[in-house]
Amino acid sequence: MIHNLAVRLAAIIATELKIEERRNVIAYGLEIIIGALVKLLSFIALPLALGVFPQVVAAALAGGVFRLAAGGAHCTAYYRCLVSSLATFTGTGALARCLAGYSLPLEGIVAGAAVWSFVIALRWAPADTPAKPINNPRQRRVLKIASLLIVVIYFAAGLFASFRADLLLAASFGLFIQAFTVTPAGYRFIDAVDRLLSRPVKFPAGIN
Repeated sequence: MIHNLAVRLAAIIATELKIEERRNVIAYGLEIIIGALVKLLSFIALPLALGVFPQVVAAALAGGVFRLAAGGAHCTAYYRCLVSSLATFTGTGALARCLAGYSLPLEGIVAGAAVWSFVIALRWAPADTPAKPINNPRQRRVLKIASLLIVVIYFAAGLFASFRADLLLAASFGLFIQAFTVTPAGYRFIDAVDRLLSRPVKFPAGIN
């Protein structure tokens, strides 16, 4: 749907500006912009409706920043990526909010998430995909170092800065889950999710 919308808008823009030869480039750029807007609005609207917006932001920031350097598995289609990531981070935020009322060992959770992520980054980061391979050895070294530094910064911030318990839990869970997607097991899991979401929805007889 987003692709078709981008193509139609690109055709209109290219015709109006008399730059038909740039139509594909415009369509590609519009598809990225529209996709980013849809994702942003989804990550705002659903968490707000469920009352877990701050927790989702904390989880998404912790996981997203780590992903920028460490990479990881992802679904092969935009909507499947959107559905899986939105469900994951919204669920993570809701879980963090529920658990924040209990007397949990926050420092231990922060340390556990940091150690888990550091070991995974040291072993597997940066984790690329066939669509976007990382072939440059220097780039791989830089991304690995960056992913390790991100974990160290998270660990220091979690222990020495003052954060609400629910936000600290959400960030820890977000980092933990994102680190899992860097592992071979994480790739297999995301592949299974991708295949599950790609199946057509079958309605019971009589329901259209």
